[in-house]
Amino acid sequence: MSRPRFLFVLFDGLRRDMVRADTAPAIHGFRQSWTDFPNSASVFPVETRVQVSSFVTGSFPGQAALHPAGDNQRPGHGIMGNSFYDPALGFDGPMDTSDDAKMAAAAEHYGRLQGSRNIGEILHEAGRRYAVVTTGKIGNARLLNLNAAAQGQPVFSIWGADISSPAAEFDKVIERFGPVPEQQFPNVAVMDYAASVLLDEFIPKHDADIQVIWFNEPDLSFHYREIGSPESLAAIKAVDDAFRRILDWWEKEGRDEGWQIVAASDHGQITVTGQIDVADELTKAGFRVGNAIGGDVDVVVKRSYAGGISIRDRNPEMTEQVFDWLTQQDWCGLVFSREELKGALLMSAINVSGARAPDLYMVLRTSDGANAHGYPGLCYADNGDISVGGGMHGGLHQHELNNLLTAGGDLFRQGHVVETPTGLVDIVPTMLAALDVEAPASMTGRVLGEAFRIESKPPFWQEMLLRAERGDFAQELRVAQVEGAPNHYLRGGRRTA
Repeated sequence: MSRPRFLFVLFDGLRRDMVRADTAPAIHGFRQSWTDFPNSASVFPVETRVQVSSFVTGSFPGQAALHPAGDNQRPGHGIMGNSFYDPALGFDGPMDTSDDAKMAAAAEHYGRLQGSRNIGEILHEAGRRYAVVTTGKIGNARLLNLNAAAQGQPVFSIWGADISSPAAEFDKVIERFGPVPEQQFPNVAVMDYAASVLLDEFIPKHDADIQVIWFNEPDLSFHYREIGSPESLAAIKAVDDAFRRILDWWEKEGRDEGWQIVAASDHGQITVTGQIDVADELTKAGFRVGNAIGGDVDVVVKRSYAGGISIRDRNPEMTEQVFDWLTQQDWCGLVFSREELKGALLMSAINVSGARAPDLYMVLRTSDGANAHGYPGLCYADNGDISVGGGMHGGLHQHELNNLLTAGGDLFRQGHVVETPTGLVDIVPTMLAALDVEAPASMTGRVLGEAFRIESKPPFWQEMLLRAERGDFAQELRVAQVEGAPNHYLRGGRRTA
């Protein structure tokens, strides 16, 4: 067999239950033919740039649940959301991970923006190649390879030469393929364009050991055109058509050249039934809320369906007051705390405990009801740009958490199902093992050896139910522990009373 190489194909926001023979025949057929991971899970908070960082570092935002506090070798990658607020940075509000200036200032403050080593660094130091084609937003392109320019690694972003890395030669790509099509809902033309750049430019030219292509559909259409609408199904068809082109190349030549394909989504989505302005509600309740702690501001809310709440000086009494008030709100779902707090679940249980974490994480309330198109999963949201009926993700409902993950190629077993819980953090450790590249200590994902053609015994695993109660408020979280893995794999959570 030729030297093994990996093509990682990511369909942003694609719900696992929407991959069927009638909606996505190419993806569905690949999943049926090769190794499927039906118990794969996203990382909390279930936002895209958290998933990007979890993929490239093989680690969680904070310390893995079963690692001791203060484990400096495994601090987590520290990207706590698409945007997040850390008062230590001194910013005038949450940092958007698409803001280059704030990202640079944060990197200087922290020493590293991603606290764990990423795949670009690892492959560069090993003398291997890493390349990226992405249709995701600016922060997506940055976080897929923070060091691309310095390391001479190609990252092509549809958002321009200044977002792409020099090695991608953006202007030459545009000269060859024409300008990037205008973004639309569904984003059909952009998906086809990205597939062309991958197949006709990046694979033959850059000869990567790990090549990433990140499609931003059906995430966009789910958000703005509803989950299950004709437009959203057209978006799924667009990425499936692009994947069919990839499979045609693979079956004709790629597989013989040693290419393995890992196809995944970073998360699913559920449907918004109402908007709650949490900061406004806290203000009405008498708390001093603003964009940044200081002066007359004691509480900062990072707006989101799964938002962080930061308290001045991490004051335990005020933290408990805010938590107690939250538990009395019907729209409040799960609440996690940094420290022990009666009725709260611990952040450490969901692998987000760390210096950059807020004092409380709150997920707005969800239910299992179906939307107008028959797809289950409903939630409140605190995201003003998403209309009622639009799609949302960030929390711990099963249909946003259970991501697609499947792998094929001469290294992998055919027609095989791995029932063991897995996640995005396991993908890069598995690739590195196949490439015979040593994984750094900062990686907490495991090697998915039970998927390889050379059979290995699947690890023992068990599911646990964690509960917390306070007065009339009750919540529960399901997690899995897998033999040899230091983290909890997330299985779902909900408010029960």
